[in-house]
Amino acid sequence: MDAWIERLRRIGLDVTALALFSAPAGVSVGLGLVVLAFLLRLLRRPGWPLSGAVVLAVVFALYALVRGLFADYPGGSPGVRFEAAAQWAQLLVLVPVAYLLAGDQRRLLRLLGLALVGLVIGALWRLEWDLLLADPAAFLDSRPGFGFPANVFALFSGTVLIGLVTLRRRCWHAGGPPALRRALWWLVALLVAQGFLLTLSRGAWLALALTAAVGLLAVMRRSGWRPSPRLLLVLAAACLAVLVVYAGPMAERFAAEWETVHGMITGEIEYAADSSLSQRWHAQRFGLAAWVQHPWLGWGPGAARALLAASDDPAVMLIGYGPMEHLHNTYLEVLVQLGLLGLVLWLGLFVLLLRGVLQACAAGRIDFDVAGFLGLALLYLMLWNLFDFHAMHQSWRAFWALLAGGALSVGLCAGRAAGGRGDD
Repeated sequence: MDAWIERLRRIGLDVTALALFSAPAGVSVGLGLVVLAFLLRLLRRPGWPLSGAVVLAVVFALYALVRGLFADYPGGSPGVRFEAAAQWAQLLVLVPVAYLLAGDQRRLLRLLGLALVGLVIGALWRLEWDLLLADPAAFLDSRPGFGFPANVFALFSGTVLIGLVTLRRRCWHAGGPPALRRALWWLVALLVAQGFLLTLSRGAWLALALTAAVGLLAVMRRSGWRPSPRLLLVLAAACLAVLVVYAGPMAERFAAEWETVHGMITGEIEYAADSSLSQRWHAQRFGLAAWVQHPWLGWGPGAARALLAASDDPAVMLIGYGPMEHLHNTYLEVLVQLGLLGLVLWLGLFVLLLRGVLQACAAGRIDFDVAGFLGLALLYLMLWNLFDFHAMHQSWRAFWALLAGGALSVGLCAGRAAGGRGDD
């Protein structure tokens, strides 16, 4: 029985990681197998370790479910409220992933590698080759999301870039001809960076830049390292190449909204239906106004979307699509739906996950580069959450399960020594 559960665990985790960015149907199968393997293991060995992060995750899920039962807002039928509450509660899937990883660094690195393969395959498969070959300039302006919304793919590809940089030496020295491995790493890094830049996601660019700055400061503080002139030259050349290729789309992306912003600041216009900045600004105002009406417990799961739809406010309408579906800010969404109590639980979970990673690194349970990836990826996610909201969708849930589950696992389980070999 134990051997069968072990195979189920490995298949579930591997399928989830490989399908994460390439096959949505596979994600459902993989996560289903993960939960099944976890429940079977729990029945056979109920005395598993606990941590504050596990308790907080369970409390958050239960709170969302209970809040859904007693919610009442315009357009919020019982079915809508229950579905939204269940979507919040399903984020608890990080706990089964964490326990099945069992703090094993090799298992985690294996899953990260499979996720990387899935991202590259999925992006190449969904690439609009006809448009790229026929009109490269139009392709640069198209903001492809490779099967996801552009901002969401920016989150995924940005996280992969963090992993490629922080774990680069592991990739370069993992076996095989060093020159070939380095060449392959550069090829993959350039492909992923290209996909990230193609999204033209201003919020993701800013979030990744801030994350990179924090990571660089952390390395300099820990080791006293300073960038060499050669490295600075390489970075300058890379930035110049990016500017040459993306100068036009970048400038248009940042400058296109200036007249709208100027008009709103001077009071010449109240809103512009074709401006994303105008929509986001009014979404923030709408969300804050809604939150102050129910500050402590919020309106209930799924409330923000229903309130936007019921408002008939032209400032939060999308041309050709109708009302906005969310507030473009995860923290504001949590406030509106689950109130200040929900936001405290949500932020507390991130804090405990980060603390667990730092403690595991200090205790030698994981290597510094792995801890660096987990910590910086969580920081990038927290910053990205300021600009968008996708937490109630399956793709984000699977991404959260792997990233947050890995962070929870290394902080929860003693695991093997950082250099130890797992059974994968």
